[in-house]
Amino acid sequence: MSFLTRPMVIIYSLAFSALSACTTVDFTQVAVDQKQGIDKETEKNVVERSTYTLTSMFYDNGWCSSAPEIKPQATASFLFNGMNKGNDEQVLTSKPMTITQLQSDITKANNQIEQVTKAAEIYLVVADEIVELDIELLLLEAALRSSREAKSGFTQKINSLSENDQSIINGLDEISHSIEALKDVTNAYGVRTRSHIAARAANAGS
Repeated sequence: MSFLTRPMVIIYSLAFSALSACTTVDFTQVAVDQKQGIDKETEKNVVERSTYTLTSMFYDNGWCSSAPEIKPQATASFLFNGMNKGNDEQVLTSKPMTITQLQSDITKANNQIEQVTKAAEIYLVVADEIVELDIELLLLEAALRSSREAKSGFTQKINSLSENDQSIINGLDEISHSIEALKDVTNAYGVRTRSHIAARAANAGS
């Protein structure tokens, strides 16, 4: 009997060891998959990243007075009252600068506005129709407000210079066109968001 029992013990031991090893591997993989899922959910989309970059850059350079932050009440105001132009004529305090420095700032600002607009246009196309765009709308509104404020500041600085050239005037015109394009795509997000609100209201009433 002892000879028969010993092989059985060995077999059971090997089977238990193999099961334990497999279980350990499975739980490790589950943990990895869960972490990857969480990271994917918390990752910012292209609109969030680009708008935050714009508002941060503009604020850090003194081109606008609003720090980048999310204000839900601004979204509600936009949805029901439309775009608020805000105080575009606000004067920002800054140190004197040359034409070359001002032209460089205008170019940087315009490039960033164009990047936000392009990112928003692409995301609006690829995002599923059922995806809520409330946060993106809020961020685009903030970016548009910062852009308008920056343009106003640039205009005042140009007017304060003793001399300027056509290239810097052209740069200001380019920012104006870029702001209009950003306004158009922001309005498109507003239309999508308001249609979602209307659909939810209709479903709730049915």
